[in-house]
Amino acid sequence: MKIVLPGCAAVCAAALWSAGALASPPGSAYQTPVQLSSGRNLLCSVNESQPAGETATLTRREQVEADVLATQRLRLVSGPESPYPSAYTAPSVACVDAG
Repeated sequence: MKIVLPGCAAVCAAALWSAGALASPPGSAYQTPVQLSSGRNLLCSVNESQPAGETATLTRREQVEADVLATQRLRLVSGPESPYPSAYTAPSVACVDAG
């Protein structure tokens, strides 16, 4: 009698893949100061919990600008290609007023 367990192999492969996908790649989590074109100063965390302080209330334009400036380091670290989704291609950005 031959027992075939293709389902087990698929489950094991999925478990290993998801564990690897959850680990943050090196250099993908950091805090960085951001200065918007309006002169407003923010402290933004990328792929980390929100920095201490009151969440910055931003317009849509300011939020996009802050996201682009805060994730610049990720684009330098990850290079032109990176699997999706990952901490490099789908980052989480949270900003607070820096004063």
